[in-house]
Amino acid sequence: MAIDIMWFKEFVAATLVFLLTRLFVRSLLLKPNRRLPPGPRVGTCGMVVASTPDAARAFLKTLDINFSNRPPNAGATHLAYNSQDMVFAEYGPKWKLLRKLSNLHMLGGKALEDSAHIRSVELGHMLRSMCEFSRRGEAVVVAEMLTFAMANMLGQVILSRRVFGTFGSESNEFKDMVVELMTSAGLFNVGDFVPSIAWMDLQGIEGGMKRLHRKFDVLITKMIDEHMKVAHERKGRPDFLDALMANRENPNGPKLSIINIKAILLV
Repeated sequence: MAIDIMWFKEFVAATLVFLLTRLFVRSLLLKPNRRLPPGPRVGTCGMVVASTPDAARAFLKTLDINFSNRPPNAGATHLAYNSQDMVFAEYGPKWKLLRKLSNLHMLGGKALEDSAHIRSVELGHMLRSMCEFSRRGEAVVVAEMLTFAMANMLGQVILSRRVFGTFGSESNEFKDMVVELMTSAGLFNVGDFVPSIAWMDLQGIEGGMKRLHRKFDVLITKMIDEHMKVAHERKGRPDFLDALMANRENPNGPKLSIINIKAILLV
């Protein structure tokens, strides 16, 4: 059955490519003097290439606000809670608030300085784990160790706790999810460039994104619920998630929904 479905998708894709190519060639032959668009096209989506310093300056400085929003794609829709994270969210008051909170509590110079001891402690945990593996004569997979350490560093800053108590299958599963997330987001998806056939999901990419999103959503929801239960323990010492949650009911500015918060945590 799976083979039949794959064969059908390949047949449909080949047919569409043939028809689109034929229509394109036919239009060129019938209208030889037709003016072409000023820039290249990828699928049915137009593009503009800033190929000179002046053009780049116009895009990135003079008219930067006009080009601040990224076009939606499958990754933003299915992985980033329908473009609600800081990467794909529309430029505006809510995006500015997300950037402000991120810089103030996680990415800014003072925030990085305040969390220096966390990185030092987690580095120590990682080195001790490596020594323990070596003592037992077991192989040390550096990529898995780094993922374990990075997850706990971020956990301390965002949630005020370590995400993984010990190195093992749970941290390895998380690493696999992160790798799959990064890989899926970088795949070439035909539907992004020919939106009219996106619903077919000819490559199966969007289906995989939806399954991965459900896994991350369960994990993030669990983290938020556990974090809220011990909010009283952090009184006077708010972490990044506390800062985000405090803006759910902001009377003096833009409000963050739980979807916004989940999306920013996923990034």
